[in-house]
Amino acid sequence: MEWKTVKLGEVCDIRRGASPRPIQEFLSSQGMPWIKISDATATDSKYIDKTKEFIIEEGVSHSVLIEPGTLIVSNSATPGLPKISRITACVHDGWLVIDNFRGILKDFLYYKFIEIRSILGNQANGSVFMNLKTDIVKEFLIHIPDIEKQRKIVSILSSLDDKIENNNCINRNLEAQAQALFKSWFVDFEPWGGTMPEDWKEYQLTEFAEIISGYSYKGAELLPSEDAMATIKNFDRKGYFKLDGYKEIQISGRLKNTQILNLFDVIVAHTDITQQADIIGNPAIILSKGGYRNIIMSMDLCKVQPTHYAISSAFLYCLLKDIRFKSHALGYVNGTTVLHMSKKALPEYRVFLPNDLSKVQELGDRLQNLYKRYSINLEESSRLAALRDTLLPKLMRGEITL
Repeated sequence: MEWKTVKLGEVCDIRRGASPRPIQEFLSSQGMPWIKISDATATDSKYIDKTKEFIIEEGVSHSVLIEPGTLIVSNSATPGLPKISRITACVHDGWLVIDNFRGILKDFLYYKFIEIRSILGNQANGSVFMNLKTDIVKEFLIHIPDIEKQRKIVSILSSLDDKIENNNCINRNLEAQAQALFKSWFVDFEPWGGTMPEDWKEYQLTEFAEIISGYSYKGAELLPSEDAMATIKNFDRKGYFKLDGYKEIQISGRLKNTQILNLFDVIVAHTDITQQADIIGNPAIILSKGGYRNIIMSMDLCKVQPTHYAISSAFLYCLLKDIRFKSHALGYVNGTTVLHMSKKALPEYRVFLPNDLSKVQELGDRLQNLYKRYSINLEESSRLAALRDTLLPKLMRGEITL
Protein backbone atom coordinates (compact mmCIF):
# COMPACT_ATOMS: atom_id res chain seq x y z
CA MET A 1 0.00 0.00 0.00
CA GLU A 2 1.29 3.48 -0.88
CA TRP A 3 1.81 6.17 1.71
CA LYS A 4 -1.13 8.55 1.97
CA THR A 5 -1.49 12.17 2.99
CA VAL A 6 -3.93 13.00 5.79
CA LYS A 7 -4.69 15.82 8.17
CA LEU A 8 -3.70 15.17 11.78
CA GLY A 9 -7.26 15.91 12.86
CA GLU A 10 -8.52 13.10 10.60
CA VAL A 11 -6.53 10.34 12.32
CA CYS A 12 -6.84 11.40 15.98
CA ASP A 13 -8.67 13.69 18.37
CA ILE A 14 -6.73 16.74 19.55
CA ARG A 15 -7.82 18.81 22.52
CA ARG A 16 -6.14 21.42 24.67
CA GLY A 17 -5.41 20.97 28.35
CA ALA A 18 -6.98 23.27 30.94
CA SER A 19 -5.95 26.47 32.68
CA PRO A 20 -5.74 25.98 36.44
CA ARG A 21 -7.46 28.26 38.89
CA PRO A 22 -5.16 30.39 41.07
CA ILE A 23 -2.30 28.11 42.05
CA GLN A 24 -3.02 28.58 45.78
CA GLU A 25 -6.26 26.63 45.28
CA PHE A 26 -4.43 23.70 43.70
CA LEU A 27 -1.34 23.20 45.80
CA SER A 28 -1.68 20.28 48.15
CA SER A 29 0.38 17.43 49.56
CA GLN A 30 -2.22 15.02 48.18
CA GLY A 31 -4.17 14.80 44.96
CA MET A 32 -3.46 14.37 41.27
CA PRO A 33 -0.19 15.31 39.55
CA TRP A 34 -0.40 18.39 37.35
CA ILE A 35 1.66 18.23 34.14
CA LYS A 36 2.86 21.78 33.67
CA ILE A 37 4.41 23.74 30.82
CA SER A 38 7.79 23.48 32.58
CA ASP A 39 7.64 19.69 32.16
CA ALA A 40 8.10 20.20 28.40
CA THR A 41 11.85 19.64 28.31
CA ALA A 42 13.61 18.26 25.24
CA THR A 43 15.44 15.37 26.92
CA ASP A 44 16.15 11.98 25.39
CA SER A 45 13.35 10.42 27.43
CA LYS A 46 10.05 10.08 25.57
CA TYR A 47 8.17 9.82 28.87
CA ILE A 48 6.88 12.02 31.63
CA ASP A 49 6.71 9.92 34.76
CA LYS A 50 6.72 12.40 37.60
CA THR A 51 5.98 16.01 38.45
CA LYS A 52 6.35 17.72 41.79
CA GLU A 53 3.25 19.91 41.89
CA PHE A 54 -0.13 18.50 42.87
CA ILE A 55 -3.73 19.70 42.80
CA ILE A 56 -6.45 18.94 45.27
CA GLU A 57 -8.98 16.30 44.29
CA GLU A 58 -11.75 18.88 43.97
CA GLY A 59 -9.83 20.53 41.15
CA VAL A 60 -9.87 17.50 38.86
CA SER A 61 -13.19 18.49 37.30
CA HIS A 62 -11.64 21.81 36.28
CA SER A 63 -8.84 20.20 34.28
CA VAL A 64 -8.08 17.53 31.72
CA LEU A 65 -7.44 14.15 33.31
CA ILE A 66 -5.36 11.63 31.35
CA GLU A 67 -4.47 8.00 31.92
CA PRO A 68 -0.98 6.43 31.75
CA GLY A 69 0.14 5.92 28.16
CA THR A 70 -1.50 9.10 26.85
CA LEU A 71 0.28 11.02 24.10
CA ILE A 72 0.58 14.76 24.79
CA VAL A 73 2.22 17.47 22.69
CA SER A 74 3.54 20.80 23.96
CA ASN A 75 1.92 23.82 22.35
CA SER A 76 3.70 26.47 24.36
CA ALA A 77 7.14 26.20 25.99
CA THR A 78 8.62 23.89 23.35
CA PRO A 79 5.96 23.87 20.60
CA GLY A 80 5.47 20.51 18.90
CA LEU A 81 7.44 18.44 21.45
CA PRO A 82 5.68 15.10 22.10
CA LYS A 83 5.77 13.10 25.32
CA ILE A 84 3.99 10.01 26.61
CA SER A 85 2.70 10.25 30.17
CA ARG A 86 3.35 7.29 32.46
CA ILE A 87 1.12 8.68 35.17
CA THR A 88 -2.53 9.50 35.72
CA ALA A 89 -2.47 13.28 35.71
CA CYS A 90 -4.17 16.55 34.88
CA VAL A 91 -2.77 18.48 31.92
CA HIS A 92 -2.05 22.20 31.75
CA ASP A 93 -3.28 24.10 28.70
CA GLY A 94 0.33 24.36 27.54
CA TRP A 95 -0.20 20.82 26.26
CA LEU A 96 -2.40 19.19 23.65
CA VAL A 97 -3.93 15.80 24.49
CA ILE A 98 -3.92 13.32 21.58
CA ASP A 99 -6.19 10.25 21.60
CA ASN A 100 -8.84 8.22 19.70
CA PHE A 101 -6.45 7.10 16.95
CA ARG A 102 -7.90 6.12 13.56
CA GLY A 103 -5.67 4.27 11.11
CA ILE A 104 -2.52 5.35 12.92
CA LEU A 105 -0.57 3.90 15.83
CA LYS A 106 -0.02 6.10 18.86
CA ASP A 107 3.73 5.39 18.90
CA PHE A 108 4.01 6.06 15.17
CA LEU A 109 2.32 9.41 15.70
CA TYR A 110 4.75 10.14 18.55
CA TYR A 111 7.67 9.73 16.13
CA LYS A 112 5.80 11.68 13.45
CA PHE A 113 5.59 14.61 15.86
CA ILE A 114 9.33 14.30 16.45
CA GLU A 115 9.84 14.54 12.67
CA ILE A 116 7.58 17.56 12.15
CA ARG A 117 8.31 19.30 15.42
CA SER A 118 10.48 22.09 13.98
CA ILE A 119 7.92 22.82 11.25
CA LEU A 120 5.09 22.97 13.75
CA GLY A 121 7.19 25.08 16.08
CA ASN A 122 7.68 27.66 13.33
CA GLN A 123 3.91 28.10 13.16
CA ALA A 124 3.65 29.03 16.84
CA ASN A 125 3.20 32.70 17.65
CA GLY A 126 2.91 35.01 20.62
CA SER A 127 4.56 38.04 22.19
CA VAL A 128 5.44 36.81 25.69
CA PHE A 129 4.80 33.08 25.31
CA MET A 130 4.83 31.08 22.09
CA ASN A 131 1.54 29.33 21.38
CA LEU A 132 0.70 26.65 18.83
CA LYS A 133 -3.00 26.87 17.98
CA THR A 134 -5.00 23.64 18.09
CA ASP A 135 -6.58 24.28 14.68
CA ILE A 136 -3.15 24.56 13.05
CA VAL A 137 -2.21 21.16 14.43
CA LYS A 138 -5.50 19.60 13.32
CA GLU A 139 -5.06 20.88 9.76
CA PHE A 140 -1.40 19.89 9.48
CA LEU A 141 -0.74 17.39 6.68
CA ILE A 142 1.29 14.24 7.36
CA HIS A 143 2.27 11.22 5.26
CA ILE A 144 1.58 7.77 6.73
CA PRO A 145 1.91 4.16 5.49
CA ASP A 146 -0.35 1.22 6.34
CA ILE A 147 -0.54 -0.11 9.89
CA GLU A 148 1.87 -3.01 9.27
CA LYS A 149 4.60 -0.71 8.01
CA GLN A 150 3.93 1.64 10.92
CA ARG A 151 4.55 -1.26 13.31
CA LYS A 152 7.91 -2.05 11.65
CA ILE A 153 9.02 1.59 11.86
CA VAL A 154 7.95 1.85 15.49
CA SER A 155 9.75 -1.39 16.33
CA ILE A 156 13.07 -0.05 15.03
CA LEU A 157 12.84 3.35 16.70
CA SER A 158 11.36 2.03 19.96
CA SER A 159 14.15 -0.51 20.36
CA LEU A 160 16.64 2.38 20.43
CA ASP A 161 14.50 4.52 22.74
CA ASP A 162 13.89 1.57 25.08
CA LYS A 163 17.63 1.01 25.46
CA ILE A 164 18.15 4.72 26.12
CA GLU A 165 15.35 4.66 28.68
CA ASN A 166 16.85 1.57 30.33
CA ASN A 167 20.21 3.34 30.57
CA ASN A 168 18.48 6.38 32.06
CA CYS A 169 16.82 4.16 34.65
CA ILE A 170 20.14 2.50 35.53
CA ASN A 171 21.81 5.89 35.82
CA ARG A 172 19.11 7.23 38.12
CA ASN A 173 19.74 4.21 40.31
CA LEU A 174 23.52 4.75 40.21
CA GLU A 175 23.05 8.41 41.19
CA ALA A 176 20.75 7.40 44.05
CA GLN A 177 23.29 4.82 45.23
CA ALA A 178 26.10 7.38 45.21
CA GLN A 179 24.10 9.99 47.11
CA ALA A 180 22.83 7.44 49.65
CA LEU A 181 26.35 6.09 50.19
CA PHE A 182 27.77 9.56 50.78
CA LYS A 183 24.90 10.48 53.12
CA SER A 184 25.33 7.32 55.19
CA TRP A 185 29.01 8.19 55.82
CA PHE A 186 29.12 11.97 56.07
CA VAL A 187 25.61 13.01 57.15
CA ASP A 188 24.27 10.09 59.19
CA PHE A 189 27.70 8.72 60.25
CA GLU A 190 26.33 5.17 60.05
CA PRO A 191 29.75 3.42 60.02
CA TRP A 192 30.43 5.13 63.40
CA GLY A 193 27.15 4.40 65.11
CA GLY A 194 25.40 7.60 64.08
CA THR A 195 27.89 9.99 65.69
CA MET A 196 30.76 11.91 64.12
CA PRO A 197 34.08 10.50 65.43
CA GLU A 198 35.97 12.71 67.86
CA ASP A 199 39.17 12.65 65.81
CA TRP A 200 37.54 14.37 62.82
CA LYS A 201 38.42 17.98 62.15
CA GLU A 202 37.01 20.92 60.25
CA TYR A 203 38.61 21.62 56.85
CA GLN A 204 38.31 24.48 54.45
CA LEU A 205 37.54 23.27 50.94
CA THR A 206 40.79 24.76 49.64
CA GLU A 207 42.81 22.44 51.90
CA PHE A 208 42.09 19.54 49.54
CA ALA A 209 40.75 21.19 46.36
CA GLU A 210 41.65 23.94 43.90
CA ILE A 211 39.10 26.37 42.48
CA ILE A 212 39.58 27.39 38.84
CA SER A 213 37.68 30.20 37.09
CA GLY A 214 35.90 29.73 33.76
CA TYR A 215 36.64 31.22 30.35
CA SER A 216 35.54 34.80 29.64
CA TYR A 217 34.27 34.30 26.10
CA LYS A 218 33.21 36.80 23.46
CA GLY A 219 29.96 36.56 21.53
CA ALA A 220 31.89 36.49 18.25
CA GLU A 221 33.44 33.17 19.30
CA LEU A 222 30.06 31.39 19.44
CA LEU A 223 30.30 29.83 15.99
CA PRO A 224 29.74 26.29 14.63
CA SER A 225 32.57 24.14 15.91
CA GLU A 226 33.69 20.70 17.04
CA ASP A 227 34.33 22.27 20.43
CA ALA A 228 31.70 23.42 22.91
CA MET A 229 31.33 25.33 26.13
CA ALA A 230 29.54 24.27 29.31
CA THR A 231 27.30 27.08 30.56
CA ILE A 232 24.54 27.64 33.08
CA LYS A 233 22.16 26.39 30.36
CA ASN A 234 23.51 22.91 31.13
CA PHE A 235 22.07 23.19 34.64
CA ASP A 236 18.45 22.11 34.91
CA ARG A 237 16.36 23.69 37.68
CA LYS A 238 15.60 20.21 38.99
CA GLY A 239 19.29 19.53 39.55
CA TYR A 240 20.17 17.66 36.35
CA PHE A 241 23.01 18.37 33.93
CA LYS A 242 21.71 18.69 30.36
CA LEU A 243 24.00 17.77 27.48
CA ASP A 244 21.94 19.89 25.11
CA GLY A 245 23.04 22.98 27.04
CA TYR A 246 26.51 22.91 25.46
CA LYS A 247 27.23 25.95 23.22
CA GLU A 248 29.49 25.50 20.22
CA ILE A 249 32.47 27.83 20.30
CA GLN A 250 35.61 28.47 18.27
CA ILE A 251 38.30 28.49 20.92
CA SER A 252 40.81 31.35 20.88
CA GLY A 253 44.39 31.52 22.10
CA ARG A 254 43.18 33.24 25.27
CA LEU A 255 41.94 29.92 26.66
CA LYS A 256 43.93 28.39 29.50
CA ASN A 257 44.45 24.63 29.63
CA THR A 258 42.91 24.57 33.11
CA GLN A 259 39.63 25.85 31.62
CA ILE A 260 39.25 22.72 29.46
CA LEU A 261 36.97 20.14 31.06
CA ASN A 262 37.74 16.44 31.15
CA LEU A 263 35.44 13.57 32.05
CA PHE A 264 34.66 13.51 35.80
CA ASP A 265 35.69 17.12 36.35
CA VAL A 266 33.43 18.90 38.85
CA ILE A 267 31.98 22.32 38.05
CA VAL A 268 29.79 24.69 40.06
CA ALA A 269 27.37 27.34 38.75
CA HIS A 270 28.01 30.75 40.33
CA THR A 271 25.64 32.81 38.12
CA ASP A 272 21.86 32.46 37.91
CA ILE A 273 19.18 34.29 35.93
CA THR A 274 16.36 32.84 38.08
CA GLN A 275 15.39 35.02 41.02
CA GLN A 276 14.85 31.89 43.11
CA ALA A 277 18.56 31.01 42.74
CA ASP A 278 17.54 27.56 41.54
CA ILE A 279 20.90 26.68 40.01
CA ILE A 280 23.37 28.95 41.76
CA GLY A 281 25.78 26.88 43.83
CA ASN A 282 24.70 23.66 42.11
CA PRO A 283 27.52 21.25 41.21
CA ALA A 284 27.78 18.97 38.18
CA ILE A 285 30.18 16.20 37.26
CA ILE A 286 31.11 15.93 33.57
CA LEU A 287 30.08 12.45 32.45
CA SER A 288 29.86 13.03 28.69
CA LYS A 289 31.23 15.50 26.18
CA GLY A 290 28.09 15.14 24.08
CA GLY A 291 30.08 14.16 20.99
CA TYR A 292 32.27 17.28 21.02
CA ARG A 293 36.06 17.23 20.75
CA ASN A 294 36.71 19.59 23.66
CA ILE A 295 34.51 21.07 26.37
CA ILE A 296 35.48 24.29 28.12
CA MET A 297 33.73 26.01 30.99
CA SER A 298 32.22 29.47 30.69
CA MET A 299 32.88 32.39 33.01
CA ASP A 300 29.59 31.60 34.80
CA LEU A 301 31.10 28.37 36.15
CA CYS A 302 34.16 27.32 38.08
CA LYS A 303 35.98 24.01 38.37
CA VAL A 304 36.62 22.40 41.73
CA GLN A 305 39.59 20.07 41.31
CA PRO A 306 40.94 17.73 44.02
CA THR A 307 44.52 18.34 45.15
CA HIS A 308 44.80 15.48 47.66
CA TYR A 309 45.42 11.93 46.44
CA ALA A 310 42.68 10.49 48.67
CA ILE A 311 39.96 12.83 47.41
CA SER A 312 38.31 11.70 44.17
CA SER A 313 36.33 14.01 41.90
CA ALA A 314 33.21 11.93 42.59
CA PHE A 315 33.69 12.49 46.32
CA LEU A 316 33.99 16.25 45.71
CA TYR A 317 30.82 16.21 43.62
CA CYS A 318 28.83 14.46 46.36
CA LEU A 319 30.29 16.81 48.97
CA LEU A 320 29.09 19.84 47.01
CA LYS A 321 25.74 18.29 46.13
CA ASP A 322 24.97 18.02 49.85
CA ILE A 323 22.19 20.42 50.87
CA ARG A 324 24.58 21.93 53.41
CA PHE A 325 26.70 23.39 50.62
CA LYS A 326 23.64 24.75 48.81
CA SER A 327 22.57 26.51 52.01
CA HIS A 328 26.09 27.88 52.43
CA ALA A 329 26.19 29.12 48.82
CA LEU A 330 22.87 30.96 49.10
CA GLY A 331 24.37 33.04 51.89
CA TYR A 332 26.90 34.42 49.39
CA VAL A 333 24.43 35.50 46.68
CA ASN A 334 24.08 39.06 45.51
CA GLY A 335 22.61 40.86 42.49
CA THR A 336 19.21 41.95 41.20
CA THR A 337 18.38 40.88 37.63
CA VAL A 338 21.28 38.42 37.47
CA LEU A 339 22.36 36.69 40.67
CA HIS A 340 26.01 36.02 41.43
CA MET A 341 27.67 33.85 44.04
CA SER A 342 30.64 35.53 45.68
CA LYS A 343 34.06 34.09 44.87
CA LYS A 344 34.50 33.67 48.63
CA ALA A 345 31.72 31.05 48.83
CA LEU A 346 33.76 28.01 47.79
CA PRO A 347 37.05 28.87 49.57
CA GLU A 348 35.17 29.61 52.79
CA TYR A 349 33.13 26.42 52.77
CA ARG A 350 34.02 24.24 55.74
CA VAL A 351 33.33 20.55 56.25
CA PHE A 352 34.18 17.95 58.87
CA LEU A 353 36.27 15.01 57.61
CA PRO A 354 38.65 12.48 59.18
CA ASN A 355 41.90 13.96 60.47
CA ASP A 356 43.64 11.43 58.21
CA LEU A 357 42.11 12.08 54.78
CA SER A 358 43.34 8.72 53.49
CA LYS A 359 40.39 7.23 55.37
CA VAL A 360 37.98 8.64 52.76
CA GLN A 361 39.85 7.15 49.81
CA GLU A 362 37.94 3.87 49.85
CA LEU A 363 34.58 5.63 49.72
CA GLY A 364 35.85 8.06 47.08
CA ASP A 365 36.93 5.17 44.87
CA ARG A 366 33.55 3.47 45.26
CA LEU A 367 31.79 6.70 44.28
CA GLN A 368 34.14 7.14 41.32
CA ASN A 369 33.31 3.65 40.05
CA LEU A 370 29.58 4.37 40.24
CA TYR A 371 29.99 7.51 38.13
CA LYS A 372 32.26 5.70 35.66
CA ARG A 373 29.43 3.22 35.02
CA TYR A 374 27.05 6.17 34.71
CA SER A 375 29.36 7.76 32.12
CA ILE A 376 29.59 4.55 30.05
CA ASN A 377 25.78 4.31 29.93
CA LEU A 378 25.46 7.99 29.07
CA GLU A 379 27.95 7.74 26.20
CA GLU A 380 26.12 4.67 24.85
CA SER A 381 22.82 6.54 25.04
CA SER A 382 24.34 9.45 23.14
CA ARG A 383 25.42 7.12 20.34
CA LEU A 384 22.00 5.44 20.26
CA ALA A 385 20.25 8.82 20.20
CA ALA A 386 22.43 9.92 17.27
CA LEU A 387 21.56 6.71 15.39
CA ARG A 388 17.86 7.19 16.15
CA ASP A 389 17.96 10.81 15.00
CA THR A 390 19.60 9.72 11.74
CA LEU A 391 17.14 6.92 11.06
CA LEU A 392 13.95 8.68 12.16
CA PRO A 393 13.44 11.13 9.27
CA LYS A 394 14.39 8.50 6.68
CA LEU A 395 11.96 5.95 8.16
CA MET A 396 9.15 8.46 8.63
CA ARG A 397 9.42 9.60 5.00
CA GLY A 398 9.65 6.10 3.54
CA GLU A 399 13.22 6.56 2.35
CA ILE A 400 14.25 3.21 3.88
CA THR A 401 12.63 0.11 2.41
CA LEU A 402 11.19 -2.26 5.03
